[in-house]
Amino acid sequence: MAAIDSPFRYSNGEVATSDTAKAFSWENPVPVNPFWDSFEYCIARNFLGNFSSTQLSQLPIDATGKDDHATKAGHLLSFLKDELDREEAAASGSLFETNHRRWYDLWQAIFVYQSELDLLEAEETIRMLVARNPDPKSEVRPSHILAEYLVKVGKYKEAEETELPVRAWMDARAHLGRDSPQAINARRIIAKALWGQGPPRRAEAKALVAEIDDIVDGMGGGKFGVYQTEEKRLNNVMKTELENLKGL
Repeated sequence: MAAIDSPFRYSNGEVATSDTAKAFSWENPVPVNPFWDSFEYCIARNFLGNFSSTQLSQLPIDATGKDDHATKAGHLLSFLKDELDREEAAASGSLFETNHRRWYDLWQAIFVYQSELDLLEAEETIRMLVARNPDPKSEVRPSHILAEYLVKVGKYKEAEETELPVRAWMDARAHLGRDSPQAINARRIIAKALWGQGPPRRAEAKALVAEIDDIVDGMGGGKFGVYQTEEKRLNNVMKTELENLKGL
């Protein structure tokens, strides 16, 4: 893969450079080219964030993107597994013990691509990350990701129960708060989980959707205002998904 050059896209959907988006620690530029354009931002970021620019330049990735999406995702999953094996072998002990953050980041990315490929082992992987979380009170990513996956596979009640404390944690954090993209996404996960449980929970889901709309409508002047357009788009996607679940 040749060295990564601009333009890039960020999670707010902007192409080219976005100084405002780059100010947030969770942003990682995704190249705009035929290979990466078939991947949603968060899927691409989970791979790219695990490799240095030098490593990326040495990977056999064809930027022309001539392979289909599943083939590309399968290659990226293999690269991630190879990297985990390499770093485990090089560690003085268990990578989990010697560099837990690195261990987690690689496994999270592996899960993301397993899920992207609808592999059965995806659920086992994310449940393993939740079970092995050494500090669940302050590290909520595994539970947050599990809840989103549970919605995907139709385990709505467990998804709701998993995500409710995550939302509360995000709302209470000074660097996040209820109008952060993460807390808004937590509410979307809960809304989908409520809706998926059928007519008895639909009124709660509708009330939460209205709350999400209000939060997004009011975020324009806040510190997360750069994400408002993208959050509105994601809300519309959510509403379409809920409409498609009406028959459940």
